[in-house]
Amino acid sequence: MNAHLNFCTLFDKGFLIKGLALHHSLSTHIGKFTLWILCMDDLTYQTLEKLRLQNVQLITLKEFEDDELKEIKKTRSQRKYFFTISPSLPLYILTYKNVEHITYLDADLYFFSSPEIIYKEMGAHSIMIIPHNLVATRKAKEKEVGTYNVGMLIFRNDTYALECLHWWRMQCNLYCDDTERPGHYDDQGYLDYFEEKFKGVYILKNRGANVAPWNIQGMPIYTKEKEVYVGPDKLVFFHFSGFGLYPRSMILPYGPQTFREYTRSSPAKDLMYKPYAQCLYQMLESVRTVEPDWQYGVIVRPGFKQNSEQFFNNSIYYPGRRLVKTILSPLLKKIKTKQLL
Repeated sequence: MNAHLNFCTLFDKGFLIKGLALHHSLSTHIGKFTLWILCMDDLTYQTLEKLRLQNVQLITLKEFEDDELKEIKKTRSQRKYFFTISPSLPLYILTYKNVEHITYLDADLYFFSSPEIIYKEMGAHSIMIIPHNLVATRKAKEKEVGTYNVGMLIFRNDTYALECLHWWRMQCNLYCDDTERPGHYDDQGYLDYFEEKFKGVYILKNRGANVAPWNIQGMPIYTKEKEVYVGPDKLVFFHFSGFGLYPRSMILPYGPQTFREYTRSSPAKDLMYKPYAQCLYQMLESVRTVEPDWQYGVIVRPGFKQNSEQFFNNSIYYPGRRLVKTILSPLLKKIKTKQLL
């Protein structure tokens, strides 16, 4: 791409290796860009300073937080505060960093190809949002979580986008939770109001953007000319929401948190999850060059009993499930009750 793209994201030490994977994927597919990173704790800032990443600008909480956010922070959990400041970060950059546009990205995104196609589709619009595109069996969930996902949002530095961001920030500052008020799910529930309240809003149609666990079911996944496709569209980026990383082992070599979905080969696993997991391990090793004892963002592995029981419980997918059910399951119960171990 010839244009210089501006991205922003935020994360703490628990998401740092995912944030690094996001940066790595951007570097792979984009020529000119700046990734603005809001560091949510001192260790994240110090570690990123040591890594000296190209095309990165770091923002500390001290320079970012205004008096209003400081007061709100006292009343909300860390998770809720992260959601609260989603609109404040792009608004801050558009206001103080002299950029023509800003693209907000969740830290757990990973790009498989250039996002140029997204900007081309958006055209001259001021704001870009992406639907969840929930599969039919989960469509009713939209009433709870909203029609649109915060994963990737684009805002131009113009009147319409700034008006929208100021309104969104005000709403999140007033209320940012997933309980009590239907239609106000965390930060993303407010996206449902963008199109009716503000001019210049574009809803992305490309299904290769924000592919995620909630919308991939039943979609054909394949390669063409060495590129990954999801349905008719080239995969632009995947939203690895809920992806947990274990230390490597023979039982869980790629370590997703949701074990049962990864006990057998599949296009999603081979073409999306494996490359992402491998990149996360590379980023972990990179962090350990400056912080040798780094363990943040890595899940403590369960003991042998939990791992083996989980493995065989999910072996219903395999031809030998009858053997598992009649012989190995009782054996595992004995293991669990310490009759054998």
